[in-house]
Amino acid sequence: MSQPLRQVAVFGAVIALLLAATLAIMLWNDRGSRLQAAQRQSMALATGSDRLLRAELTTMERALRGAARDGREYYRQVPERAPALLAASVRGTLERNTDLAAITVVDDAGMPLFEGRGDPTLAQWVVPENRVLAGELYVGGLEALPGGGMVLLTAVPVQPGQWLLARVRLAVFQRVVSGLDTGRSGVVSISSRQGALLAHSLDPSAVERPLPHPIRPLPGADQVQALGVTTSQMDGVRRVVAVSAPRDYPLVLFAGLSYDEVMAPWRTYFYVACGIYLLYLCGFAYLYGSMRRGAQRQARLADELRAGAAELALAHQVGKVGTWSIDRKDGILHWSALTRRMFALPVRHARLEEFYDHVHEEDRPWLREQVRQATEAGRAVNALFRLVLHDGSVRWLSARGERVQELGPHPRMTGAVTDITERVRSEARVQRAEHQFRLVFDRNPAPFWIFDLDTLQFLEVNQAAIDQYGYSREEFLAMTILDIRPEEAREEIQRTLEESRDGSSPAPQVRVHRRRDGSRFEVLAHLARLEFDGRPACLVLAEDVSQRLAYERDLAWRASHHPGTGLLTIEALAERLDAGGAGYTILHAQLRGLQMVTDTLGREAGDEVLQAMVARLDTLGARYGLLAYQPAEDFVLAVADGHDPQQALEALREAVSEPVRGRDSFHQLEPRIGVAGNPGDGASADLVLGRAAQAAHAARENGVVVLRFDHALAQRHADRLQLAGRIHLAIERDEFELYFQPIRHAVDGSPALLEALLRWPQPDGSFIPPSDFIQLCEDTGQIIALGRWVIRAAARAGRVLADNGWAGLPIAVNVSAVQLFNSDLVGEFTHAAAEHGLPRGALQMELTESSLMRNPAQAMQVLESLSAHGIAVALDDFGTGFSSMSYLQHLALDSLKIDRAFVADVERNPRNAAICRALLSLGHSMGLVVIAEGVETEGQLDWLVAHGCDQVQGYLLGRPMPLRDLLALLALVPDSA
Repeated sequence: MSQPLRQVAVFGAVIALLLAATLAIMLWNDRGSRLQAAQRQSMALATGSDRLLRAELTTMERALRGAARDGREYYRQVPERAPALLAASVRGTLERNTDLAAITVVDDAGMPLFEGRGDPTLAQWVVPENRVLAGELYVGGLEALPGGGMVLLTAVPVQPGQWLLARVRLAVFQRVVSGLDTGRSGVVSISSRQGALLAHSLDPSAVERPLPHPIRPLPGADQVQALGVTTSQMDGVRRVVAVSAPRDYPLVLFAGLSYDEVMAPWRTYFYVACGIYLLYLCGFAYLYGSMRRGAQRQARLADELRAGAAELALAHQVGKVGTWSIDRKDGILHWSALTRRMFALPVRHARLEEFYDHVHEEDRPWLREQVRQATEAGRAVNALFRLVLHDGSVRWLSARGERVQELGPHPRMTGAVTDITERVRSEARVQRAEHQFRLVFDRNPAPFWIFDLDTLQFLEVNQAAIDQYGYSREEFLAMTILDIRPEEAREEIQRTLEESRDGSSPAPQVRVHRRRDGSRFEVLAHLARLEFDGRPACLVLAEDVSQRLAYERDLAWRASHHPGTGLLTIEALAERLDAGGAGYTILHAQLRGLQMVTDTLGREAGDEVLQAMVARLDTLGARYGLLAYQPAEDFVLAVADGHDPQQALEALREAVSEPVRGRDSFHQLEPRIGVAGNPGDGASADLVLGRAAQAAHAARENGVVVLRFDHALAQRHADRLQLAGRIHLAIERDEFELYFQPIRHAVDGSPALLEALLRWPQPDGSFIPPSDFIQLCEDTGQIIALGRWVIRAAARAGRVLADNGWAGLPIAVNVSAVQLFNSDLVGEFTHAAAEHGLPRGALQMELTESSLMRNPAQAMQVLESLSAHGIAVALDDFGTGFSSMSYLQHLALDSLKIDRAFVADVERNPRNAAICRALLSLGHSMGLVVIAEGVETEGQLDWLVAHGCDQVQGYLLGRPMPLRDLLALLALVPDSA
């Protein structure tokens, strides 16, 4: 065994070297990968912080530039009051921007012109390399405040010889670096190009202390620079660092992740690799020692086996078993007297070939080969063959023997022979019976088993049961039937066994069984009592019905639950409430905005928000009663009798009022809750549910969160339905009228266009306000037909205006979101204009920004198509919604209308004035005409004219009026022809 052991040792050493090399390469590659990943993360931190810093600087510059622009206007329009007005504007800027510690008006030398503290070094740092983002903002150095703290000096030019010197609190920069995921020792900091520290994520107070080592100035670069592993000059910590030193503003961003934190998993990996290598060495040493001991033990066993074989041969020679021997020299077979008597042989010896003539012809070749190998190769004989006697009978013989060395020169083959005829015949009968049993039992496709009624031990099991339950045959036969049943089923097993002891077979029942892996499934068990091997036993057929029952349960579940949320449907909830027989309270919650998430961000985002809300409300259902869902925005909570409805209502209101977290954002839904109860508000669940839904709709209309159903509410809904029917008839009978309000040029007051406003006159001379029927039209879908009527009526009015000399005066029509996304607006406008012979641009359209943001992508397509057909679009009530600038900048708009809420008191209210200036600036920067609504006083008009508003509209300039009155008013305008 020395050679195999030597080979194993060499092979083990080679594997050890290869394993060491492999682990070393893996560790080195893993280290490099972790450092590269950390470098990329630090660069991402630097890039993200750079964007935030740019946004803060842009906001700061916008605020200072606004104040500077106001100053220039004051000096241009009212020079004598300009200093006071500019000081007031500066104070307003400071009030709106808490990050600004002070703003001082200074000259080119940095000396204050009015009040405040200047900076004599202004001329040294107001240079191009300190300008921010190619704008008008310049950044200087740090300055200590008298009361403590540091500020950053910045400046914006007002006009030649004048600057706004602003002192910016360092909290602006600290916000940029705070809250970033940098680990325990990672850091993000901001410094100036000269090395002054402005913000530090780990130690914000570091900006007020002298640094142990000055920060090395870095040259500007267009991209974030990777500095690799660098030791910090402040705290001596090694970090993987990236730096952003852009050329377009004089600040530097450092981002670094702790080298020790980055490499901590790698060190664990290193220790694990070392442990694996040591484990391999120990295992190989143990294996080599085991093989060496095994080889020694095998040699000893071989010697013992040879000695035992000789002793066995001697026992056969002296026992009462027939013996035989073969003389290898002459090929003569000898047998003992006992052997002769056993088989009625005539002589004591014969030649081998003569003996083979009496061996059954099927066994003869095999026996001859056995004897030949035994005599020539020294192998032992172990033969089972048939011998044909002289009377023709056949006997089964078992012959065993081996070659032995006697005193003579030639070895002999000797052994024993036994008649096993009866045993073979008995075994054959048993095998035939067992084979027949196996054919019926084992090949049955259904799981079968037999168990002892007394011990419950498995006695037999077929292959189907082995496959179904996962146990081997040996494991099954070592188990009882309790091992395949759950713990809670033991009493049921005992009852079933008691029923079967009298010999009767229990009716098949569905029972739960357990597989080897612990999984449970349902079977229909058929039992029959029998005797097995002399013992009372039971035969069981276990039919797997799990899939069938699961399918039936799934059908029943789907019939009563919403598949997307798993909550009850409204129909199933009504059935359960009617079946319960007790009183209850229904809380119907409408969550407006849930469907908008799906329409705006996609089905996946909508499902995430829906599932988050379901998880939140499901706990309320479990606590107070039942919860149901009605697509696409309604949840219904049925508060069972015995629970406090007011407490449940407060819990529901709190749950639906909190923002819902999506994948990347939070969504604030608008809840409206209707309340109705049984039996007070109805006897049937359908009636109570319907009335709670009515209350929820009414809550939305009234602008409240919670509203309880009452019969007056039901009457209002009936009136609303009646009004909806009247609207349909009014459209068919042409009962509506258009009033027109002029929109004038702000400079000279000449008419610019007309806005068409819908009116519904009644026979008694009154009018139904648009607020009473416009929203109803949108809810019922009649707004499309009504909007089509308005477009055609405006086209007819445009024809009348053209016939009276006002062909160039366009008419603007208000369009709802339902029309925008559910009708062919381009076709309706162009067809109406063509029908009445109106030129391109005679009809215009107005819509609110909230309508656009319901589906910005589709709105963009519709507006582009309208623009291509010469239909101008105005964005109404601008500033009151939540528009995304990223969409507005791409929309095909022609004008913006400033909402009347901002125009009110614009000449006296600084906040409204600031908003109007911003909206005017935004509209003009986008190349749009800006229209101010709600102009009612001369002061408002003068302010708007002074600040460059293009067009104005309001009661001061003309109220809405019928077309005949408008024509009379236009006739008074000079050059009307």
